[in-house]
Amino acid sequence: MSNPRIYVACLASYNNGVLHGRWIELDGMDADDVQAEIAAMLRESPHPNVTAECPECEGSGDAAPDRPAGVPPLCAICNGTGKVPSAEEWAVHDSEDLPTSFRDTEHPDLSALMERLEELEDLSDDEREAFDAFCEVEGEEDVDTFRERYIGEFNSWAEMAEHHADETALLEDVPENLRRYFDYESYGRDMRAGGEAYESHGHYFWSH
Repeated sequence: MSNPRIYVACLASYNNGVLHGRWIELDGMDADDVQAEIAAMLRESPHPNVTAECPECEGSGDAAPDRPAGVPPLCAICNGTGKVPSAEEWAVHDSEDLPTSFRDTEHPDLSALMERLEELEDLSDDEREAFDAFCEVEGEEDVDTFRERYIGEFNSWAEMAEHHADETALLEDVPENLRRYFDYESYGRDMRAGGEAYESHGHYFWSH
């Protein structure tokens, strides 16, 4: 099972020679949840350079309505200003188990990332390996297209060609005693040369 997560760093701290950030587990999260985690990390920065909405009073400056008697009517966190110190900029400096196109970017589109992870949730570990091989060649990460074009995992083009022949009953009209003479190696080689299919890390896919 994959466990997607990102390490988000505070750039104000980084630029001042201080490592400040946090790992954010992405399972069960949405983009708003991730953004809230990032905002919390930035508010804890040792090098704040802006102000942000107070998380306690949500910017109102008021204390909680159910405050005990005698407690001032101002938010104790921001002293009624509705603002707290925070850093502004962040970047993803490390990650684990992310979709291919999100692995090398410091500023991912969080909504797109979480939508993609949701699409990938129902892939098995074996399918995920094949999907990564597909994405490496295609540069796209559409699960439906992957499933339409995935043939299987094989040791050779000949093995893939034999599988395809069986699946499509290609030799159905050929007498049983003659089928063993069929040249699957040449058949697979022709499929490859003709651009009908391709191989990536032992996984085979139709080109179209």
